[in-house]
Formats: sequence, C-alpha cells, structure tokens
Amino acid sequence: MKRWLDRGFDPDKDTRDREPVEPVRVEPLEAGGERPSYALPVILTALFVLALGAALAGHFGVFSSNPTPEPTLPAPTPIAWVDTTAAPAPSPEPGAVSSSPEAPILLRAGLRTDANLWHRGTPSHFTLDLTNPTATFIPMSPCPAYRMYLTGIDNSTAPVRLLNCAAIGSMLLPGQTISLDMVYTPAMDDPLTGMRLVWQWVTPETIQAIATLDVSIGP
Repeated sequence: MKRWLDRGFDPDKDTRDREPVEPVRVEPLEAGGERPSYALPVILTALFVLALGAALAGHFGVFSSNPTPEPTLPAPTPIAWVDTTAAPAPSPEPGAVSSSPEAPILLRAGLRTDANLWHRGTPSHFTLDLTNPTATFIPMSPCPAYRMYLTGIDNSTAPVRLLNCAAIGSMLLPGQTISLDMVYTPAMDDPLTGMRLVWQWVTPETIQAIATLDVSIGP
C-alpha cells in the first residue's frame, strides 16, 4: 500500500468541490436593467457653455469697437427775467464824457429761442447768452439797463428795463457767460410778417452789447 493512502488522502476526491461562497455585496440594477449613462447630458452642457461664451464674446466685441457716447448735458436754466422798467432811460452822470456811437462793444450777446413764431399780445420767452470776452472784470453795479424792439419800429419808444442783477451777482468774470430768460410781447399793431428783434445793453455813454433774433409775428 502507498504511503499517502495511509494518511487518508483519496486521489479520487476533488478537494476543490467545497461549499459555494456568496459574494460580499450584490449591487441592484436600475429600472430597465442597465446602469444610467451620463455621457449625453455632459456633452449637451458643454455645447451650451461654448455657445454662451461665444455670444458673450461677440457682445463684448461690439461694445469694445463702438463705445457708448457720453450723454449730452442739458443747458443750464436761464436766470429768471425781472420785469423792471427803468424810466426814463439812463442819463449820464454829472461830469461824465459820452462816448461816440462808434465806441467798441465790450460784451458779446446772443439770442436763441425754441419757437420763432410769436403772437400779438402774448408774452414770448427767449434766452439771452451774455459773455464777457475781455480779461477784465465787468461790474454789475449799477445794474445794467437794456431795451428790446423790432426793426422798423422807433426804438425810442421801447421801454428800458434792468437785468436781474440780484441773481447775476456783482461781477461778470473774464470769459464768463450767463444765460438770462427774456420776455417780449408783440404789440397789437406789430406787422404780421417776418421781423427781427433787437436786444441792446444800453448805458448813458454807449451800447455795451447788441444781439438780434429773427422771428415771425402772428395774430
């Protein structure tokens, strides 16, 4: 007898046939019997991000090539008109020497309006821009007087008024421009046609500033 038979070893018995061992964990399958696939959502999300980035880049390029223009600031509100009549017209002070009519005009004036059609008996507003083009200070005391009239009408009949010096201040600085609200009321006998309004800053010696405005007079 062989030695390994004495030790109880039977070569006809398969020692690999043991009790089956269960798996440690069995992962349940999703409904449908397959694992979910995330490939398609990831691809769609990536395409969306790329499209959004391209759109933003295009917008940025438009804004970079066409910068937004700066907003235009509105014109300052003109100083309110004061209906003060100085009668009679300014007269020279005692001992003053009158200048000739050809004396140089010291100030620069301009007239502008949003409505050039004026009506008889109706107050019509326009704006006076008064500029000191000199390098000197021009005093506003005594308060300057002015008159307005239409061409073809005797200007000696035009009333003389005072500027709103309380709002202007005591001095007109070198290079300074002030805007003043003016009012002219066409008379009932003014001709119904195109006219020219004349505005003058008058002093006893000379005319300090003059400006004109083309208007049409209606009924």
